[in-house]
Amino acid sequence: MQTIDVSVQYPVVITPNLEECRDFYVDHFGFDIVFEADWYIQLKHENGIELGFMRPNLPNQPPFLHAAYDGKGIIVTYDVEDAQEEYEKAQKIEGLAIVLPYTEEEWGQKHFILKDPAGVFVDIVQQAIE
Repeated sequence: MQTIDVSVQYPVVITPNLEECRDFYVDHFGFDIVFEADWYIQLKHENGIELGFMRPNLPNQPPFLHAAYDGKGIIVTYDVEDAQEEYEKAQKIEGLAIVLPYTEEEWGQKHFILKDPAGVFVDIVQQAIE
């Protein structure tokens, strides 16, 4: 079977809220800006995670990449050591959109969910330990 060789994977979210997304991930998750233009922002975390944000309706993109993300169908998950501790921190941050409060699931996972300025759900998870 033939495969395509890849080295780095990162999502790119099409959104008119580039600056707000940049600030959200830089301020609340410690990402660094690796590229910034008026049409695109690339972020990278010290652990290697990367995220991109691109403006909608760019004339240099094919038409199927013109529409902004509609807030449905994507969850970005970040594993943490202590979800309850991170939730307590998140509650103190003004303007942070917590859409699911701290929850302990029946299968053992503990988490809460935020919504970023592009409408992407951000699940902060303490994985169940077996």
